[in-house]
Amino acid sequence: MNQLNELQKQSMDSKNKTKIVQVIADSALGGGPRHVLGLINNLDKEIFDVLLIAPRGWLTTRAQKISGVNVRIVEFKNKFDLDSFIKLRKCLAEFRSSGDPFAPMIIHSHGPRAASFCRYALQPKDRFVYTEHLWNSDYHLRNPLNSLMQKNSIRSICRRADRVIAVSASVGHFLVNVLGIDRKKISIISNAIEIEGDNLRKNNPGLLVGTVGSLVKAKGQIYLIKAFERVLQSLPKARLEIVGDGPEKDRLLKEIKDLGLESQIQLVGKVEKPKKLIKTWDIFALPSLSETFGLVILEAFECHVPVVGSNIGGIPELIKNGETGMLVPPADPEKLAKAICYLLVEKRERQKIADHAFELLKDKYEWSKIIKEIEKEYLRLVK
Repeated sequence: MNQLNELQKQSMDSKNKTKIVQVIADSALGGGPRHVLGLINNLDKEIFDVLLIAPRGWLTTRAQKISGVNVRIVEFKNKFDLDSFIKLRKCLAEFRSSGDPFAPMIIHSHGPRAASFCRYALQPKDRFVYTEHLWNSDYHLRNPLNSLMQKNSIRSICRRADRVIAVSASVGHFLVNVLGIDRKKISIISNAIEIEGDNLRKNNPGLLVGTVGSLVKAKGQIYLIKAFERVLQSLPKARLEIVGDGPEKDRLLKEIKDLGLESQIQLVGKVEKPKKLIKTWDIFALPSLSETFGLVILEAFECHVPVVGSNIGGIPELIKNGETGMLVPPADPEKLAKAICYLLVEKRERQKIADHAFELLKDKYEWSKIIKEIEKEYLRLVK
């Protein structure tokens, strides 16, 4: 019997389901909430009682449809939101006393805001898990003072946590080497997706490149637009679709207009199910300046679309250059354009890369595999 099965047997033999509370301060369609949704959907409900505490929005709406998952709405408007803290403590107390009041309980928070609330709502017997989704050595806030305060907050949270999960090795490196967190406390467990059966790439005429992400400076779409001007010099029939919304929208539209590319580049806006578009693309481009993991890369892998990504953060953990994708330096439109042109011209190379990437996805990044690692961490805390 393997270690996970032994831990599961110990938990079930105690006749108590372990209570798992997932807490996140964001319910919008994005990487963190999508990760939490996959997590609560895949946890073994025969072993765990599951509660989600999050603001009203995309995540909570979908979580309410999952059998065996309790959902409570707490808005977490800001880090000083006393009403949300009182409501959080009430939700935790009710869940703690429900069913078997002596069952072990793990509070798993995602992101520093949720964790800052949770750490003050813990009871002595609770176990506290923290997942860092965003910060690595490439990520910075515009205001240096805010950046310093956020790092100090994460450091304090990690030292209080019983277990810290980093979504990539780049995040783990940041926690250990920048924040000074004990390496033994950290587990690197990546994000994951569920592979669906209807996401094979559609063969459409033309040369179509796309990207998905919030329109913020860290996602680097401005460099993709500059690169695409160069792509069009060699391949004038190529087209680019940019999916997402955010504060950089006006700047990107101005750049497109200044370059005279309104008919070749389209800002699609926010799309709830981007895979419908991804599977129509020939290439997925991710020109990020900071990226802890890149969940959308997995979706491109699933759709058999090759990825050109920045050689930064957690992206190289997914993309082996020339094998499961292509890597280029960040903020380098010239090299980004060359990589895109190469894959647009070399159809066989595109197919080979897409096939290798899909195999990697099945082997390492499907929820059926990742959930076992997370469940193992939970069961170790309460054995």
